[in-house]
Amino acid sequence: MNKFSDRFLYYTGRKLVRILSEVMLKLDVVRKFPMPKGAKVLVVNHPTTSDPFVITNISREHSIILVKEVLFDIPIFGKYLKWSGHIPVVEGEGKKAFERAQKFLRKGKTIIVFIEGEISLPDGEVFKPKTGAVRLALSCKVPIVPVGVGVKKENIKLLYSKIKGERELGTWYFWGPYAITIGRPMTLVGRVSDRTNVRALSKKLMRKVIALSHESQERILVAGTGGSNRFNGNKFSIG
Repeated sequence: MNKFSDRFLYYTGRKLVRILSEVMLKLDVVRKFPMPKGAKVLVVNHPTTSDPFVITNISREHSIILVKEVLFDIPIFGKYLKWSGHIPVVEGEGKKAFERAQKFLRKGKTIIVFIEGEISLPDGEVFKPKTGAVRLALSCKVPIVPVGVGVKKENIKLLYSKIKGERELGTWYFWGPYAITIGRPMTLVGRVSDRTNVRALSKKLMRKVIALSHESQERILVAGTGGSNRFNGNKFSIG
């Protein structure tokens, strides 16, 4: 496909996902600080399989997601990911995905990374942070923006999809409140080759993402007890 086709499919797909999100989800986005323009890395927690199809809505700019290859084989949703130009992360070929992400950043695009590299466990426990987001930001000298997602856990549906002849379990989220909190942009200092610093920065970043996810979760809990009308109606609100 040419660049025009890629852009057309990306924005058409994102518009469709946005409409579905507004119809099926009570989507709520709070931006605590202005989003930097141009190239940046958005770093997000990953509570559900649905996240890659919702999270591009938080940036008005063209955003590319680094996502596990298996999602590209899910019927319909996988086609959307492929046509939108998102980057598959193939097991054992992380370097290739990393280099593709670098090229997009150098062209001024936004890259979205799920810091755990996996979907969080059903009980909400998170995996250790991967270092890819920090290494991307340091190598391309772009800001990182931590983002925390909160969902209503009882609305998560465990569904199997048949992918390449195998049954894959997905934690899908089709309806209910979906809260996103966008934190303060971070400018990182250091060398990519300094592994100790990279790991320390990744842990710090993870703490910020989790704190923001707790803020998102708290808004859902408060709304559920009648303490807020923020989630009354399927709307996309910006705080």
